[in-house]
Amino acid sequence: MGGDFLRQVTGVDDPNVRTAILKAPDGFIVELLQYSNGRRHGQTPESAGAIGAAHLALTVRDIHAAIARVEAAGWKANGSPQPIPGGPRKGTRVVYVSGPDHLTIEFMQPPGP
Repeated sequence: MGGDFLRQVTGVDDPNVRTAILKAPDGFIVELLQYSNGRRHGQTPESAGAIGAAHLALTVRDIHAAIARVEAAGWKANGSPQPIPGGPRKGTRVVYVSGPDHLTIEFMQPPGP
C-alpha cells in the first residue's frame, strides 16, 4: 500500500507499507504493517510511519461521529476518512486519530448494506 490514499488516512508523508493480515482461529484479525521510512530507534514515535509505532484499530458504525467524539476529548484526525480501494476490506472507510500523548487509534467503518 502507499500513495495518496495512505497519506490521507495516516497523515504520514510519502508512506509505503508492506501489509500482512492474519486471522486467528477464534476469528480475531491482526494486521501487521511495515513502513519503509521511519525514525531512529530510541525516539518516541510521533508518526504512524515511525519505527516502533503501534496502533489499535477499532470498528465503528459512524466514522465521522467517532472522530467528533475523540476530538472533543483533545484528539485529532491525522487525515480524512478514505475508503479502502481494493482487497478484502474494499470499501471500508478508515482514518487514524492521535491523542496528545502521541498514541494512535485507527477507526474502520465497514461498507454499508
